[in-house]
Amino acid sequence: MKLNVNGRDHDVTELDEATPLLWVLRDTLKLRGTKFGCGLGLCGACTVHLDGQAMRSCVLPVGALAGKKMGTIQGPAAPGPTPPLQKTGG
Repeated sequence: MKLNVNGRDHDVTELDEATPLLWVLRDTLKLRGTKFGCGLGLCGACTVHLDGQAMRSCVLPVGALAGKKMGTIQGPAAPGPTPPLQKTGG
C-alpha cells in the first residue's frame, strides 16, 4: 500500500492495515509534528488533512487511506511567508 503524505508517496506495505495513521506518521515515516493527545480522537492534537478534510489520525486505520492525499503540519506551506509552527520543525 502507498500513502501520499505532504505530496510524497511512501510505501507502507509491511504494516498492519489496522495500525492507526498517527503511529505510521510518527514511528514509520518519522513525521513527528503530528502529536499524540487523548488517543480517542477528541482533543485534535493528531489532526491531519485527508483530501482536504480535517481528520483525527489516532483513530484512523492506515488501511483506509490508500489512494488518498494527506497533509500534516510538516507539509509544504501555502505561498507566502512560512508559518511559525513550520519554522520550528514540529
